Amino acid sequence: MSSAGETVRLLSLPHRQARALASSGVPVTLCVNPVEYHGPHLSLHNDRVVSLGLARRLAERLERAGLGGPLVLAGDVEAGVDPVCGPGTQHVPYGHVRSAVLEACHAIAELGATRVILMTFHGSPMHNHALHAGVRWLEDRGVRVIAPLVLLLDAMVLDEVGGFDAAFDGIPDVAEREVMKRALAADMHGGFFETSVALEVAGEHVAPDHVRVPPCPPTHPPRALLTLSRLFAAAGQRKLAGELRVMAEGLAWMNLRPFPGYTSRPHLASAAAGAVFVDAMVERMEALATRVFVGGERTPGPPFAWMRALTLGGQIPTPRVPLDAVR
Repeated sequence: MSSAGETVRLLSLPHRQARALASSGVPVTLCVNPVEYHGPHLSLHNDRVVSLGLARRLAERLERAGLGGPLVLAGDVEAGVDPVCGPGTQHVPYGHVRSAVLEACHAIAELGATRVILMTFHGSPMHNHALHAGVRWLEDRGVRVIAPLVLLLDAMVLDEVGGFDAAFDGIPDVAEREVMKRALAADMHGGFFETSVALEVAGEHVAPDHVRVPPCPPTHPPRALLTLSRLFAAAGQRKLAGELRVMAEGLAWMNLRPFPGYTSRPHLASAAAGAVFVDAMVERMEALATRVFVGGERTPGPPFAWMRALTLGGQIPTPRVPLDAVR
C-alpha cells in the first residue's frame, strides 16, 4: 500500500493492479469540475484544484480513521453545468455532463470499487444533479458513494454557515468583518470564502495580487422572490424558502453590469481563513463518509430538486451573462 499523503492515479496503473486496488475497499475519488471563470485572481481550473485539495485532506482523515488509504484518483471529468461566464469558460450541457458522470461511474464499478467519492467544488444546482445521477446509479449496484459538496450547498440554503468566527479574525476592519460574517451564505463564487479556501489548499494557483481585486458591487435581489421566500419560511418550508433566497441573490449578482465574475471581497481572503473553512468542511465530509461507508446510509440529494422539472431535465438552458458584459 502507498504511503500516507500520496496520490495514486488509478487509471494509470496496470489493469490487474488497478482492479485489485479498487476492489480492496479503499475509497475511489472521481472529480467532476468545469473550466470556469472565477475573476482575475483565480484560475479557470479553480474548482478542480480545490476539489483535489479537499480530496487529499479527506483521504488523510479517512486513513487515520481506518476507512481508507492514500488518495485513489479515478480521473477528472472536465465539464460543468451552468458555469459562470467569462473569458475561457467552457459551457457543457447538462445532458453531456450527466452522461460523462454515468460513464465514469460505470467504469469505476467495473473495476470493482465498493466505495466511491464524487468530488466537485462547483455549486450549480443542475451540475450537482448530474453528479447525483451517478450517485444513485452506483447505489443501485451496491456501491457505497458520497458527493460531499451537498453538505456545503445545504448549509448555504439553510443559512447554517455560522461557527466560522475564527475565519474572520484576520480582517482588520471591524465593520468589514461583520459585513463578511453576515454575507457568508451569499458568498457563492470567487469571493472571500472560495479565495481563502484556494489559498489554503492550492495557494500556488491564486494570484498574489488578489489583495488588489476590488470588492464586488452591492446587489439588489428581486423583491418578489424575497417576499415569496419569507412566505414559505413562515409556512415552515425552510428549505424551499432558502432555495428561493439563494436564487434571488444569484440572479441579482448575475445582473450586475459590468459583471465582476466573483462575489464579496476576495481582497480580504487569507490562507488562515481558508484553514478554518477547510477543517470544518472536511470534518463534515468525514462524518458523512462514516455514515455511508460504515453505516450504510444513502447519501443525501442536492438542493433545488425542482430545478430538474423547471428546466425539463436540463433541456431548457439557464440565462447567461453576455461575455462583453464581463469586467
